[in-house]
Amino acid sequence: MLHGPCGVNNLQAKCMVNGKCSKHFPKDFRERTDWAKESYPLYTRPNNGLVFECNGARFTNQYVVSYCPQLLLLFDCHLNVEISARLGTVKYLSKYIYKGPDRATMEISGGMQDEIKAHLDGCFIGPIEACWKIFEFNMHRVTSSPTSSYSSSQ
Repeated sequence: MLHGPCGVNNLQAKCMVNGKCSKHFPKDFRERTDWAKESYPLYTRPNNGLVFECNGARFTNQYVVSYCPQLLLLFDCHLNVEISARLGTVKYLSKYIYKGPDRATMEISGGMQDEIKAHLDGCFIGPIEACWKIFEFNMHRVTSSPTSSYSSSQ
Protein backbone atom coordinates (compact mmCIF):
# COMPACT_ATOMS: atom_id res chain seq x y z
CA MET A 1 0.00 0.00 0.00
CA LEU A 2 1.39 3.36 -1.03
CA HIS A 3 0.55 6.89 0.13
CA GLY A 4 0.14 9.56 -2.48
CA PRO A 5 0.96 11.02 -4.78
CA CYS A 6 1.13 14.21 -2.80
CA GLY A 7 3.61 17.01 -2.26
CA VAL A 8 5.18 18.43 -5.43
CA ASN A 9 3.57 15.60 -7.45
CA ASN A 10 0.04 16.63 -6.41
CA LEU A 11 -0.48 19.87 -4.48
CA GLN A 12 -4.27 19.32 -4.53
CA ALA A 13 -4.14 16.01 -2.62
CA LYS A 14 -6.51 15.69 0.36
CA CYS A 15 -3.62 15.20 2.77
CA MET A 16 -1.94 18.50 1.86
CA VAL A 17 -2.07 21.24 4.51
CA ASN A 18 -0.13 24.48 4.00
CA GLY A 19 1.91 22.90 1.19
CA LYS A 20 2.98 19.84 3.26
CA CYS A 21 1.62 16.32 3.65
CA SER A 22 -0.33 16.11 6.94
CA LYS A 23 0.64 12.41 7.17
CA HIS A 24 4.35 13.32 7.00
CA PHE A 25 5.10 11.56 3.72
CA PRO A 26 7.62 10.93 2.29
CA LYS A 27 9.11 9.31 5.40
CA ASP A 28 12.87 9.25 5.97
CA PHE A 29 14.84 6.20 4.85
CA ARG A 30 15.74 3.98 7.85
CA GLU A 31 17.81 0.83 8.06
CA ARG A 32 15.98 -0.48 11.15
CA THR A 33 12.81 0.10 13.14
CA ASP A 34 13.24 2.42 16.14
CA TRP A 35 10.90 3.77 18.77
CA ALA A 36 10.58 7.53 19.02
CA LYS A 37 10.19 8.81 22.57
CA GLU A 38 6.52 8.48 23.63
CA SER A 39 5.41 8.01 20.02
CA TYR A 40 4.78 5.52 17.27
CA PRO A 41 7.56 3.35 15.89
CA LEU A 42 9.75 4.64 13.08
CA TYR A 43 9.55 1.73 10.66
CA THR A 44 12.35 0.30 8.52
CA ARG A 45 12.47 1.96 5.09
CA PRO A 46 15.63 0.79 3.34
CA ASN A 47 17.06 2.86 0.51
CA ASN A 48 17.46 -0.15 -1.77
CA GLY A 49 16.89 1.67 -5.06
CA LEU A 50 13.48 0.11 -5.77
CA VAL A 51 11.17 2.55 -7.55
CA PHE A 52 7.53 2.14 -8.60
CA GLU A 53 5.92 4.49 -11.14
CA CYS A 54 2.18 5.13 -11.31
CA ASN A 55 0.46 7.92 -13.29
CA GLY A 56 3.75 9.76 -13.70
CA ALA A 57 4.57 9.76 -9.96
CA ARG A 58 7.61 7.87 -8.60
CA PHE A 59 7.28 5.92 -5.35
CA THR A 60 10.06 4.53 -3.17
CA ASN A 61 10.02 2.87 0.25
CA GLN A 62 9.44 6.34 1.68
CA TYR A 63 5.78 6.14 0.56
CA VAL A 64 4.91 2.66 1.88
CA VAL A 65 2.02 2.71 4.37
CA SER A 66 2.26 0.30 7.30
CA TYR A 67 -0.25 -2.52 6.94
CA CYS A 68 -1.11 -6.04 8.07
CA PRO A 69 -1.74 -8.42 5.11
CA GLN A 70 -3.85 -10.79 7.26
CA LEU A 71 -6.27 -7.99 8.26
CA LEU A 72 -6.49 -6.79 4.65
CA LEU A 73 -7.56 -10.27 3.55
CA LEU A 74 -9.92 -10.73 6.50
CA PHE A 75 -11.80 -7.43 6.12
CA ASP A 76 -11.29 -6.92 2.35
CA CYS A 77 -10.76 -3.18 2.74
CA HIS A 78 -8.11 -0.46 2.97
CA LEU A 79 -6.84 -0.77 6.54
CA ASN A 80 -3.84 1.01 8.06
CA VAL A 81 -2.18 -0.44 11.15
CA GLU A 82 0.03 1.31 13.67
CA ILE A 83 1.56 -0.33 16.72
CA SER A 84 2.30 1.57 19.86
CA ALA A 85 3.01 0.00 23.22
CA ARG A 86 4.30 3.06 25.02
CA LEU A 87 2.81 3.83 28.41
CA GLY A 88 1.71 7.31 27.31
CA THR A 89 -0.30 5.86 24.42
CA VAL A 90 -2.00 3.27 26.58
CA LYS A 91 -2.88 5.93 29.17
CA TYR A 92 -4.24 8.20 26.39
CA LEU A 93 -6.49 5.45 25.00
CA SER A 94 -7.69 4.38 28.44
CA LYS A 95 -8.54 7.94 29.37
CA TYR A 96 -10.97 8.27 26.46
CA ILE A 97 -12.40 4.76 26.61
CA TYR A 98 -13.17 4.75 30.33
CA LYS A 99 -13.87 8.40 31.09
CA GLY A 100 -17.62 8.09 30.56
CA PRO A 101 -19.89 10.59 28.88
CA ASP A 102 -19.51 14.33 29.27
CA ARG A 103 -22.02 15.95 31.61
CA ALA A 104 -23.59 19.38 31.98
CA THR A 105 -25.82 21.02 34.56
CA MET A 106 -28.80 22.92 33.18
CA GLU A 107 -31.54 25.03 34.69
CA ILE A 108 -34.88 25.38 32.96
CA SER A 109 -36.85 28.49 33.65
CA GLY A 110 -39.89 30.08 32.18
CA GLY A 111 -43.52 29.05 31.74
CA MET A 112 -44.75 25.51 31.28
CA GLN A 113 -42.03 22.89 31.59
CA ASP A 114 -42.03 19.62 29.70
CA GLU A 115 -39.67 17.52 31.82
CA ILE A 116 -39.39 14.73 29.26
CA LYS A 117 -38.49 17.11 26.43
CA ALA A 118 -36.03 18.96 28.68
CA HIS A 119 -34.34 15.66 29.60
CA LEU A 120 -34.06 14.51 25.98
CA ASP A 121 -32.73 17.90 24.84
CA GLY A 122 -30.10 17.79 27.61
CA CYS A 123 -28.70 14.32 26.82
CA PHE A 124 -25.26 14.09 25.29
CA ILE A 125 -23.57 10.90 24.17
CA GLY A 126 -19.87 11.03 23.29
CA PRO A 127 -18.36 9.18 20.30
CA ILE A 128 -17.10 6.22 22.34
CA GLU A 129 -20.46 5.59 23.98
CA ALA A 130 -22.25 6.08 20.64
CA CYS A 131 -20.10 3.39 18.99
CA TRP A 132 -20.64 1.10 21.97
CA LYS A 133 -24.41 1.47 21.57
CA ILE A 134 -24.34 1.12 17.75
CA PHE A 135 -22.48 -2.19 18.04
CA GLU A 136 -24.92 -3.24 20.79
CA PHE A 137 -22.23 -4.09 23.35
CA ASN A 138 -23.38 -4.58 26.95
CA MET A 139 -23.44 -1.31 28.89
CA HIS A 140 -23.37 -3.07 32.26
CA ARG A 141 -23.50 -6.52 33.84
CA VAL A 142 -25.59 -7.80 36.73
CA THR A 143 -24.64 -10.83 38.79
CA SER A 144 -26.78 -12.69 41.31
CA SER A 145 -24.52 -11.78 44.23
CA PRO A 146 -21.30 -9.83 44.74
CA THR A 147 -19.37 -13.01 45.55
CA SER A 148 -20.97 -15.32 42.98
CA SER A 149 -17.72 -15.77 41.04
CA TYR A 150 -15.64 -16.58 44.12
CA SER A 151 -15.56 -19.80 46.11
CA SER A 152 -16.22 -19.66 49.82
CA SER A 153 -12.78 -21.06 50.63
CA GLN A 154 -10.94 -17.97 49.34
